[in-house]
Amino acid sequence: MAARPAPSGQPLAARIGDAEALALLALAAPRVGRALLPVNPALPEERQRGLLAAAGGADPLGTLPAPCFNTPARPELPPDQVQLIVATSGSTGTPKGTMLTGANLAAAVRASRRMIPLEPGDVWLGCLPMVHIGGLSVLLRCLESGATVRLHPRFDVEKVSSDLESGRVSHVSLVPAMLGLLLDHGCHPASRLRAALIGGAGLPAALAERALEAGWPLLPSYGMSEAGSQVATCSDVAIWSPGLAGTPLPGVEIGFSPEGRVRVRGPMVMVGYLNPDLRPGLGLTPGGWFETNDLGRLDAQGRLVILGRADDMLISGGENVHPAEIETLAGRCPGVRALAVTGRPDPVWGDLIVAILVGEIAPDAFLDWCRAHLPSHLRPRRAVTVDALPLNPNGKTDRTKLQEIALNY
Repeated sequence: MAARPAPSGQPLAARIGDAEALALLALAAPRVGRALLPVNPALPEERQRGLLAAAGGADPLGTLPAPCFNTPARPELPPDQVQLIVATSGSTGTPKGTMLTGANLAAAVRASRRMIPLEPGDVWLGCLPMVHIGGLSVLLRCLESGATVRLHPRFDVEKVSSDLESGRVSHVSLVPAMLGLLLDHGCHPASRLRAALIGGAGLPAALAERALEAGWPLLPSYGMSEAGSQVATCSDVAIWSPGLAGTPLPGVEIGFSPEGRVRVRGPMVMVGYLNPDLRPGLGLTPGGWFETNDLGRLDAQGRLVILGRADDMLISGGENVHPAEIETLAGRCPGVRALAVTGRPDPVWGDLIVAILVGEIAPDAFLDWCRAHLPSHLRPRRAVTVDALPLNPNGKTDRTKLQEIALNY
């Protein structure tokens, strides 16, 4: 990579799906003066082009360079320079690039380690995509602490389950969909596993109950690419309830907009969204806050509670309804293994609430249960069963496809 001509100011865009190659590039790029932009090759071509255009035409790399031992050294990137540009992984829209400096990444790693102890001799199983901050953070935490990464090229339920049951690993990061697949597979982790960090999407209550019964040491968390991964973690699962993100990590400040959107500030928060000049500040308030699309509050103990997505809110029968609230309540219905809620236009209701179900229960029986157990304004009016909820490449529920299902059933 040091031998590769570096267009002035342009990051290195790696369109590589290989997890090991991306791990090596993430460590090597800043050491030869390059910022790395991992691009998921599974993204639709137009989304890849949009991400590259935001970088002003990044220097593309499609394969890992061959070793080159007689190349003049280049200066490393200083800590205050952008070292990593990670695409967001939201449920809708074109991904944005979050620009993270070396100082941002170091602050995120230190804060995580204070919340989740990690020492030499520990082994963190990495099976999240390395093109996203969740996968890259595993690598960086282990590098800083002297722990080992047991890197999987992709999530394979049998291979991940085997590692967890073998006693080889002490930590693992998963999205809820992965946890559900492992539980369906019958995975019971060995006692060496001390931390199962769950993030990327809300953890359903029914899924958490199944995992705890199977002996999983769950650590539900809340985070985002814009803050270098973790923002808050619930370190005591005994007090956890759906929506409880937990205690903000050391150094993380939490605020709220007048409308109730969660704001985050701290040394781990990005310097801005990707733009051709790598100019800082894009996407941040003048005071350095990053404002999310999540609605939330702090409880009496100062723990962050996430109420739902501001842009997911439905207005049904004149009431403001958060899908996450319905998903939590209706997810307790017997026979429901997974559930997502969306809306479709209706001349009477405005947004007609539609539940997309995975499980053994018939739609009519589910709606009967909801009528008996849910307040009127939170009851789904229609229900559709599917084999699996639609997910984006990072394991989050794909809200656009949910709406397509609701419109077309």
